[in-house]
Amino acid sequence: MHSVSLLVTDRSPESAERINSLLRNSGIKIHVIHARASSDVKRSLDHDSPVLILYADADESDAPLEEVSELAGAFNVPLALYSRLNEPEKLAAALSRTACFVINADREDLLTDSVSRLIRNCENDRNNEARQQRLEELEHRYDLLLDSSRDAFAYIHEGLHVYANRAYLEALRVSDESDIAGLSLLDMVDAGETNLKTLLKGFAKGSFPANALPVTVTRPDGSNFEANLVFSPARYDGEDCTQMMMQRRDAANELAAEIERLRCTDPLTQLHNRKAFVDELEVWVTGGRGEGTAAVLYIEPDSFDELQDGFSVDVIDAIIAGLAGVIRGCLSEGDIPARINERGFAVLAHRSTAAELESLAQKIRAAYRGHLVEVGDHSLTVSCSIGLSNVGRLVVNSVEIIARARKAQAEAATSGDQVVVFRPQLTAVASVNGEQQWLERVKYALSNHDFYTVQQSIIDLDGEGVQLVENITYMRGESGDHGPADFQDVADRSDLAGTIDRQIIPGLLKTLVENDERHIINVSSNSIIDYAFPGWFAEQLKSACVDGNRVILQITAQSALGNLRPAQRLAKELGLLGCRLAVSMFDSERRTCQLLEHLDVAYVKLHPALTEELTANAKHQEAVRRIVETADAHGVAVIADEVTNTSSLAVLWQCGVKLIAGAFLRETTQVLAQ
Repeated sequence: MHSVSLLVTDRSPESAERINSLLRNSGIKIHVIHARASSDVKRSLDHDSPVLILYADADESDAPLEEVSELAGAFNVPLALYSRLNEPEKLAAALSRTACFVINADREDLLTDSVSRLIRNCENDRNNEARQQRLEELEHRYDLLLDSSRDAFAYIHEGLHVYANRAYLEALRVSDESDIAGLSLLDMVDAGETNLKTLLKGFAKGSFPANALPVTVTRPDGSNFEANLVFSPARYDGEDCTQMMMQRRDAANELAAEIERLRCTDPLTQLHNRKAFVDELEVWVTGGRGEGTAAVLYIEPDSFDELQDGFSVDVIDAIIAGLAGVIRGCLSEGDIPARINERGFAVLAHRSTAAELESLAQKIRAAYRGHLVEVGDHSLTVSCSIGLSNVGRLVVNSVEIIARARKAQAEAATSGDQVVVFRPQLTAVASVNGEQQWLERVKYALSNHDFYTVQQSIIDLDGEGVQLVENITYMRGESGDHGPADFQDVADRSDLAGTIDRQIIPGLLKTLVENDERHIINVSSNSIIDYAFPGWFAEQLKSACVDGNRVILQITAQSALGNLRPAQRLAKELGLLGCRLAVSMFDSERRTCQLLEHLDVAYVKLHPALTEELTANAKHQEAVRRIVETADAHGVAVIADEVTNTSSLAVLWQCGVKLIAGAFLRETTQVLAQ
């Protein structure tokens, strides 16, 4: 919200201070400015636009009412007399000299109501201006896109052309819109058995043909061609009209092929895009091709965030295009390379043995390390890190294979210029059947509202600051309840974790009204990449009447590293609501600590592995100290999680950790059913 001000004209500043206290005590955030003379009013209006000029007990010789009224009118600011109404003759004389409204100084509620209403009106005006500006920008962009489109478009009103884009003019072999300005559609189109005049009359009633209309088009020079016309309602220059897209029949097959190619191709590298790659990978997952083994290689340039910060877009494009060329040059016939995100490439490769696949990854890594990128008058070398995930018989789906390759690449990137092969660990979902069973459990729990939160207090060892509470989501089950470690990964992979967030959060926010604590709410990777989540969350805060500064949304370090740009966008949009961000599962690895340089967070929560047997583990103590030092440098507080005994408190204190959560605090835990 923009800052708003109120200009009080009075012979004494005490009146302005009194009004300021009244408004502040009423919960109205406003800057009250005092003006003694007309020159003060003029100076204030030159620098600010208040919501109201309040003419109180002003000295007529210093600030005549007529002069203040003229200034209010010139700057389009409302003027009000602030009077006790005990001198009606004086008030009547003042109103006879100027047009304004009167606020009874004996009724404080009238002043607060008036100012609140004016602030709302001011905010509405600003929002409307912003919307209008965005609308004009969108219309301008749309006009540019329409004019540069390869498809032939025209706007028709009552059968006459009111606009035609460049492609349309080229199809008719005319150079300017004026050449067809008075040309009726009836004169240039032969629709065969279709009554075109009746069709045009139907447009005015909102009746448009569902299918394309085959016609013969006659150009102004007398030549003709076959085309299909597609009609739809539109507006042009504020008037209702009909948009007509003209598709030449002889170009339809060529255009369809080009559209299909563009749909599957990354425009910069001319490799497959993510969708096309996933489709190809699904074929391997479901059926496979021949003997041997297949794998997905995931490849990223090292230190890509630093490269983006240090070089222009053209250089970054050259780096990406260079890596694409290197990858293409190292592959064999039948290998499928793709660019699947802003910085990452994937390759589906098939070889006789797994060792040959690892050799391919090493070949790409070495080739790119020797590749030169020309930057102006000098050259740049960039290394890359590669993760490899085999397409085995227990593989669940294509998304999971890519996720495993990305996880291996993230491990390789900690040192840089490395190849790491994903090695699966034995878990509760280490098979197709296990994965499917957990997926069905999650779906069942969603449909039956079996998710709930457990509130765990976070203690400040200094005894200062606002009480923090973390909310952890659990799922009810027939044989007992399940923590997030059991179902979260499956839910994220299946795009159900965002649905869980949206089911839990509304009920959780309603409980926050009853206390003054700040609450940490865990959100999933699905919500990080959901562009609609911040807007939806803002609506939930408003509906629950909860201030945004009482809420901290928490994401895992792994989610933040894998979705840095979306996480930055989420942090920025949360900041507008007053909310902050926290990062959990925070370890001492270099890439994790570098998150604080790129992400605006308020808290980091230590990885539970760092606090296990902390009193006897000097290596973990040193890792915790490094994290605290890094966090302090960025103004970030550190939370120790899953502290199981009080003997670790002294060690954590010595390491600089002041915020503690753990099993020995469970007496403060509260279960909230949703």
